[in-house]
Amino acid sequence: MARANRVTRRLGTSTQEMVRVFVSQIAQSGRVPLELEPGTKTGSVPWEIRAATLESFYDPAKTW
Repeated sequence: MARANRVTRRLGTSTQEMVRVFVSQIAQSGRVPLELEPGTKTGSVPWEIRAATLESFYDPAKTW
């Protein structure tokens, strides 16, 4: 949990907020907003891309 808290703080948010965003996206889209295929390297995505993705969740023009 401490590692997740450090990562989310670097992204300018909190772990709790990320969980809320994640659950909201599931409710809105009817699917999980992640690739869960074996062998994907989600953790290797640069933090800039992760931050941009997080920001896009708050964009009212996006229809997830």
